[in-house]
Amino acid sequence: MTGVSAREPAAGRTDASRWLLRRRVLSDPALRLICFPHAGGAATFFHGWQDRVPAGTEVGAVCYPGRQNRIAEPPLTSMDDLADQAHAALRGLLDRPLALFGHSMGAVVAYEVAVRLAERDGTAPVALLVSGHGAPYLCVAGPPPDTAADDREIAELAMAADPALRGSPQLLDLVMPVLRADHALLRAYRPVRTPRITAPIVAYRGADDPRASEDDMWSWRAMTGAAFRLRTLPGNHFYLATEEAGLVADVMDACRGGANGAAGSTATGPATASAVPLFVRRSGACPFDPAEDFARLRAERPVVRTTLPTGARAWMVTRYADARRVIADQRRFSSRAAVNGPVPPPEPPEGFPPPRPGVFYTYEPEEHGRIRRMLTPEFSAQRARVLEPRAETLADRHLDAIERAGPPADLIADFVLPVPRLLFLELLGVPLQDAGRLHHDLALLHDFHPIHEAQAGAFRRLDAYLRELVETARATPGDNVLGHLVAAHGAELSDDELAGIACQLLLAGYATIAGTLGLSLLALILDPVQAELVRDGRARPDRMAEELIRHLSVVTFGKVFQAKEDVTIADQDIAAGEYVLCHLPSANRDPALADGLDRLDVTREPTPHLALGHGAHHCLGAELARMELRVCVPRVLRRLPGLRLRVPVEELRFTPLNAAYGVESLPVAW
Repeated sequence: MTGVSAREPAAGRTDASRWLLRRRVLSDPALRLICFPHAGGAATFFHGWQDRVPAGTEVGAVCYPGRQNRIAEPPLTSMDDLADQAHAALRGLLDRPLALFGHSMGAVVAYEVAVRLAERDGTAPVALLVSGHGAPYLCVAGPPPDTAADDREIAELAMAADPALRGSPQLLDLVMPVLRADHALLRAYRPVRTPRITAPIVAYRGADDPRASEDDMWSWRAMTGAAFRLRTLPGNHFYLATEEAGLVADVMDACRGGANGAAGSTATGPATASAVPLFVRRSGACPFDPAEDFARLRAERPVVRTTLPTGARAWMVTRYADARRVIADQRRFSSRAAVNGPVPPPEPPEGFPPPRPGVFYTYEPEEHGRIRRMLTPEFSAQRARVLEPRAETLADRHLDAIERAGPPADLIADFVLPVPRLLFLELLGVPLQDAGRLHHDLALLHDFHPIHEAQAGAFRRLDAYLRELVETARATPGDNVLGHLVAAHGAELSDDELAGIACQLLLAGYATIAGTLGLSLLALILDPVQAELVRDGRARPDRMAEELIRHLSVVTFGKVFQAKEDVTIADQDIAAGEYVLCHLPSANRDPALADGLDRLDVTREPTPHLALGHGAHHCLGAELARMELRVCVPRVLRRLPGLRLRVPVEELRFTPLNAAYGVESLPVAW
């Protein structure tokens, strides 16, 4: 469940005929398109769609309590109740493919219904189509509105949507209780968790819509493990009525599969790897390898121009020696461009803002080194050894649960994500009950798509939360990283710096370990010879861990540097101010480093790879990552004998456009 209540809806209120307005009920529809109106909206908002869709498509619109044929019913006051009852009404329609379309508040209702279809019925709509409202995780608490001002805004919106209300103050007064109830319902909505759905999402925005920005609509990208597309149409918040004909055709294209080929897809498997930008592209033949282009680039054009999703241009370094030089050279290469997200925009004319307090990877060398020295004891090899028994306990507890439930399982959801996350949050001092609260903001800040407004909002929410955490740590320092920093360096570090340090550690923490762990298990499932070497102990755990980290290189480039002065790399002149990124998967396969690096060999003598950075930019959590791989990988292989994929590898979905490359899910049996 995503809301507060998990109860089934009351009997007698959920029949489809009561909940749906359908102008034409088809006996054997090829597709059912179910529309969800905006706050205060009537199902007749979508009345004309049935005449415009292709033959065989049945259009229905959800009729909320308190309007139309349900005018005598009181409006619902809980998003859970509304979604529960709408979902129950649709359960009798699951014999045909179902697409959901929601506008404004209806977008949230449609999403909640899609979640219930997946969790309770094991099915998914062929597409989720949303407009006029950002993704659920953007619904955050705010101050109560001024009643008079709130009524004015509600009335203005209602009159913009319905000309009849503009000419009839009496009619507007009659419907105001319903309008107020819907707006209050939406303000009270707080998703407890926001799972990603498996249906593709198409988001629509009116070019003149003042209520939902482009970044708001891009936020839906985080809600699906399938394809995503954003489309812009003319008009204001109620462009659906004026652009009805074109929109319906667009919707039908998405439902027929147009969304699956969207250029804005957020994840890709080997079959669609060529649609991914070169700077993060993996091989079309093997999801663990860099794209085949990189062998040619290392040999012929080791430093090449690439375009980032923000439109900024950068020089991409592909050879090991050149990448090592860039990462180590703090005098010539700055990481200040990473202030506002992982992929910087073109430099603004006024320059970049100052570094966020405590986010030390954007600091100049002296200050960067000062913070790192404070943190080094918390992430040392000795500290990792102290944490190892706890990692073993967490791993065994989750494997026990997997064994009790029996096959099948999703190793990502059931093991790969929770074990590193729980360990890291305990280490940092974050209460485990707050893990879900942080999840989507961290995901936004790992995203390489140009969603700066959403990422700025994520930073604001994280800053506010972490300031509260710092205040708690100052009052009662615990046996964790924040508590130790307060005890040892509390007088030297401001609250803003402590919050910034915690933010950077969260961003660099468990996601990269989870990405490596998930891909490691997949690689070994697909390579029984290497798996057997791990299972029977012939592969030393330390060598196994190092080889998996190198071979997979889930952090594609770490950070985008900016040249502080004119510099030449591999005969390529780079001007001061230009961006430079080091492609780590390519550098870690460079034959100049060692022979045979395209092959996974869990018994390999470790090489000085760059997957964990280098020099002043060497990963603080390197020893923690190595320890977790040593603990987790052999355990899974030994506890689940005969481990195998339940789907072809071509059906798995990967996340190249993310700071931590990984696999979305890992359905297995044993």
